[in-house]
Amino acid sequence: MKKYILKRLLLLIPVLIGVSILVFVIVRLTPGDPARILAGEHATEEYVQATRERWGLDKPMYVQYYIWFKSLLRGDLGRSITTHSPVVEEIFSRFPATLELSLFAMLLAIVIGILAGIISAIRQYHFFDYFSMTVALFGISMPVFWLGLMLMFVFGLWLDILPISGRINVMIPLLNITGLYVLDSILTLNFRALGSSLLHLILPSIALGTIPMAMIARITRSSMLEIIRQDFIRTERAKGLPERMVIFKHALKNALIPIITVIGMEFGLLLGGAILTETVFAWPGLGRYTVDAVYARDYPAIQGSVLFIAFIFVVVNLITDVLYAYINPRIRYR
Repeated sequence: MKKYILKRLLLLIPVLIGVSILVFVIVRLTPGDPARILAGEHATEEYVQATRERWGLDKPMYVQYYIWFKSLLRGDLGRSITTHSPVVEEIFSRFPATLELSLFAMLLAIVIGILAGIISAIRQYHFFDYFSMTVALFGISMPVFWLGLMLMFVFGLWLDILPISGRINVMIPLLNITGLYVLDSILTLNFRALGSSLLHLILPSIALGTIPMAMIARITRSSMLEIIRQDFIRTERAKGLPERMVIFKHALKNALIPIITVIGMEFGLLLGGAILTETVFAWPGLGRYTVDAVYARDYPAIQGSVLFIAFIFVVVNLITDVLYAYINPRIRYR
């Protein structure tokens, strides 16, 4: 197992180098002159050229990549063209917001998705099975931004019971320790901040977690249907074990491998793909930061954020693979 984990960690190096090259080239092939954007629409050509030289944008592409890659090896992702702040600091200041939103969205998706899938498998072809799988189909097909806007309209504007933007009421003070507002509220025993941060999480978590919830529900149902028809499940029932123990201890445990796979993939996608949700709900996370960087042609910010997202996604997949061996002892990595 240790050799397998070490091997996968070493494979991170070529993967991230490939991602860095791909992102570096694509960003520079997009239309628009970042020097002109940075200098201003009415700036003179001399000032634009000086800006281009200042940020090294006048050098050949391979020279720009070499300079950036050398800085990358030192853990330096460069400075943002628009804010002039280190990209590493900006990423780590915004990542806790994305992590908190993704964790709550994934928790919602796992709890509801697995329960819906189990009940649908147990009561196959009954009303709940048809209803839950129909809802799951709509959940997979529904655009995240449209669902977010509908949630804002219904619960934020029409019913006026939930906040529609931000992470917390700006009038409530909160000591920032970890960047995770719910955790910081608990650590500081600030229950007003805890309530406000939880309320602000509800709508974006539902919007972001709907697709993973639908995927988990469908894969849980399919996997559970395959397992509960196995001979060992019939044997457990013949022994007189309670149905709850048969389903949750024996059937679900053996059905977890594909479920864990989907959860791992979806969680990695949530961390990197919360762009639309964060934009709709004005959530100050990494996704919104990336969108703003794209609009501003902020090369260092785009490259740094995409590379960081790729790193997180690969690490989450590694953790998912390692979990297989603990869930199913028959699986051994070499």
